[in-house]
This record gives sequence, structure tokens and C-alpha cells, in this order.
Amino acid sequence: MPIKKFVPGLLFAGLLAGGAAYVAFEGDEPAPPTRAWGNVDTRQVSLAFEGSGRIAELTVEEGERVAAGDLLGKLDTTALQIERRQAEANLRALDAAARMAEEGYRAEDIERARKEVSALAAQRESARRTYERQKGLSQTGATSRQLLEDARYAETALARQLEGARANLHALEAGPRPQEVESARAQADAAAAAVDRLTDQIDRAALLYAPVSGIVRSRLAEPGDMASPARTVFQLSIVDPKWVRAYVTERQLAYVKEGAPARVSTDTTEPVDGTVAFVSSTAEFTPKSVQTEELRTLLVYEVKVSVPDPENRLRLGQPVTVDFPDEATTGTPSNASND
Repeated sequence: MPIKKFVPGLLFAGLLAGGAAYVAFEGDEPAPPTRAWGNVDTRQVSLAFEGSGRIAELTVEEGERVAAGDLLGKLDTTALQIERRQAEANLRALDAAARMAEEGYRAEDIERARKEVSALAAQRESARRTYERQKGLSQTGATSRQLLEDARYAETALARQLEGARANLHALEAGPRPQEVESARAQADAAAAAVDRLTDQIDRAALLYAPVSGIVRSRLAEPGDMASPARTVFQLSIVDPKWVRAYVTERQLAYVKEGAPARVSTDTTEPVDGTVAFVSSTAEFTPKSVQTEELRTLLVYEVKVSVPDPENRLRLGQPVTVDFPDEATTGTPSNASND
């Protein structure tokens, strides 16, 4: 074949092949990936007694599963119980005093005070007459100076006693002042609060309960150790629901929305269905914990998936693969259906 005829034919065949490849590329472009990688998030609660004291008992060991509300430990409350009995006795005394102030004085007490005033008034009058008589005798030298002084002292002392008795009678007849009643009741209320505080320390602060269901990851104290609110006794891992922390690229971001379904799988367990609970609005570099070398240099967005796992198939910290099945089958972003 002549060369001049061969060259145009070769060019024409090349153009046909290029056009076919372009059409195939445009028609068969793959959907953006809907797979992400991450880890089962480790969520744990550090548990400590609210009160201080010596640990009397711990009821669970590391690795045991506990339910919310289970009793995990107790403090020795012997000293607190003694303090509470003392506080209760003080409360009874102050409450009785407050009730007396509120009710006022009894009629019998007032009558007794009146009789005391009458008796002292009579004694004082008798002492006054004796003093006047001794005073007259002293002017004629018929009595000694000592007898005169004794009579004067007796009259003065009885006058003071009478003054005090009259003041007491006046107070009884007037009754307690409102401020006295309020003060007595306030003291009784303070004593009641002291009893309540000690009761709370015994019945609640000295007991350690599991706030949520989970697995005891660490036991950091033993019976006989001193406990305080600042000292952790147990570390409890929350196992249901579990949270999976994964990372998606900006290209994948349009396919992952809060509330969307997700499927979590590992190399050793069956896939577990979950729900996208959170999608970060801030990009970051992929953490080294993600087991894909290709993604570690990319800017990605954190995604959290809530996964019910009552059978505890997923292990805390375990690397996982997250698929978003609905979007993967359509190849269409979740916000494209409205266009």
C-alpha cells in the first residue's frame, strides 16, 4: 500500500478510537466513594465517691458488666452515724425551744411570777421598816453601827431582787418578741439542715453507683484505701450505644448527612447498622489512627455514627469501615434528589 494512503487512514482510526474512549469515560464515570474508615470511640466515665472516708467494700472487678444503678462500693460510715445522732439530739432541743417561743409563756408561769413579785415586795417592805427603825435607834446610840449596816444591806438587796422579779413578770406578760421567735426557729432549721447533710453523706455520698450501663475497665482502689471526690475508684466504659468516629473527604461530604443510615463493619464481625449523628463543619488532617495511608495527608471531616450494639460485637478502639448504603447504590448526593 502506498504511504500516502496509509497515513490518512491511520489518523482516521485514531480519531475514532479517541472519540470512543471519551464517550466511554463520560458515560461510565464512577460515583464518588461512600466508604470511610475510623475507630470505635472509647467513651468512659471516671467514678469517684462524692464523700471522703475509708473504703469499706467494692462489689465489682475489672471486666464485669454493670447496669445503671448498680451498687459498686461503700465507705465506712461509723463516724458519720455518731455525728448524726449528736445532730439529731441537738435538733430535738432546739426544736422544743422554738416551739416554746412560738406558743408563748404558760399562764401558770405568769401566775408564779406574780406571786414571786408579791412575796419580794412584802419582804422588801419589812426590810425597809427594819432599816428605818435601826436608823432611828442609831441616832440615840441604842443600836450598834453594824446592825444598822446589816439592815441597810438587806433592804437594798431585796429592792434589787424585786426589780428583777418585776422585769421578769413584765416579759412573761408581754410574751416573746417576734425576733426571738424567728431566731429560735432559725436555729432549729439550721440543726435540721445539719441532720440532712449527715444523712446525705451516709445514704448517698458514701455509696457509689453506676451512672450508666457499661463494663468496668479499671479498678483503681481497694477496700481500706482512703477515698475522696478527687480520687477515681473505677473507670467505666460505655458500650451501648457505641460511637464510631470516622473521617470523610470533601468530595464525600455531600453524600453524608446527619440522620442518614450507615453500616459499620470489621474484619471479624458482621456489619452493624447505625445512624450518622454528627458531621463536623471544620476540616482537619486525618488522624494517624485511621488505617489508610492514602487519606493521612488529606483534609477530612469528622463523622460520628451511633451504633446500637447490645451484643457488644464492636470493641472499643477497634478499627472499622463505615459504608453509607443508600447513597452508594444511587451514586447521587443526598441533597440532589430535590434538584
